[in-house]
Amino acid sequence: SSLLLRAIEFLGSGMRLWALGVAGLGVLSAVCFRAARDTIISRARDDTAAAAGETHGFGSAAFKLFGLFSLVPYLTSVAWGLPFARIGSWKSLVSIAHRLAGVGSLILPIMLATLETLTSSRPPDALYLLAIALLSFNCTFGALLIPRRIPSYDIPTARAFAVGVTLGLSFVGMSLMWRYGQHEWYRPVGYAFALFSVYSTCLAVVDAGKHIHAHLTTPYYHDLPKLDFFKPASTAKQAGLRHQAYGLSDVFSTMFVRPVDPRLHAVTITPSSAAVVYTTSLTAFFALTSLIQLHYARCGPVAMHIRHQRFPIITQSSAYLALLAGVANNFGTFAGTLVVQQRVSIFWGAFFNAIGLLIPMLGSLVLALRAAPHNESLIESTFLMACS
Repeated sequence: SSLLLRAIEFLGSGMRLWALGVAGLGVLSAVCFRAARDTIISRARDDTAAAAGETHGFGSAAFKLFGLFSLVPYLTSVAWGLPFARIGSWKSLVSIAHRLAGVGSLILPIMLATLETLTSSRPPDALYLLAIALLSFNCTFGALLIPRRIPSYDIPTARAFAVGVTLGLSFVGMSLMWRYGQHEWYRPVGYAFALFSVYSTCLAVVDAGKHIHAHLTTPYYHDLPKLDFFKPASTAKQAGLRHQAYGLSDVFSTMFVRPVDPRLHAVTITPSSAAVVYTTSLTAFFALTSLIQLHYARCGPVAMHIRHQRFPIITQSSAYLALLAGVANNFGTFAGTLVVQQRVSIFWGAFFNAIGLLIPMLGSLVLALRAAPHNESLIESTFLMACS
């Protein structure tokens, strides 16, 4: 009886039930995907067999297609029942998805990069695409949380997270370019990501420039040289600042042109201190590497064909090096989250953000040493813009 009560208690937990449901739907999706793939292959084989005068059996495409239709009652029941489930607020679900994707994106890319370095061959596409999905989900869900967690008056903090989100997605696009850019079908995706890389770099440069200007022109920061080690000197209520609801679009547009209230200097958790100026400047410099996608914007798939011919080792490895750049960027954003939650000081957040940036830098050094014996130059590859 005690085991039965424990089982009922386990199934009655909303979050555990949600987790089981997600896992079950994930398995079901995988099964359906494989069945659909097998159906397409089987139909092609059946057509060949029909042309040869063979008969259809239980392994035919029609039989497997009937199996897929048998899922309709199940999917109908799920679609009806899920809206009645109480699994927490939308904010909590987005937060959980953001954290899970963040953990996965910290682990899987480094494993893929290490595997590629040790074997000199590409890791499986499934693992690579999973890493791409985790990084993308981490950035996307993180963006959805910004208007809900950052008050409207704390413009510098909102800008910082906007830069983190856009740079993370830009590095995802750079990785995809290295991996699939030689294919014609990737052309529209490559052009979109190339344009997005310019946008994300501009946001990083503007954010760094505003912090540098504020640091040099605001006496408040000159009088508090140890500001990086302490919490804000005042609260929003004491400063007379009030939060007003704002949309996600404001995070990536108006937050970069709105003037900062002078009262915010003593309130913000992202002051224009020495550590913040250093971190944002390093991030802006780091963002410039994503502009290598402009080569694709200029030459299209031809650019990647040239790179595969002239720099085969660098081109193959750079897909995973770009993933590490995304990891470093997301790690820096995570350090900023700890500062927002006041779990660490601004100094330590900036310190570990800088350490995170060493991940792709050391990876680039390893790649340069690995490619040098094959007469491949990482610097020459970085600045290559020729289309022939």
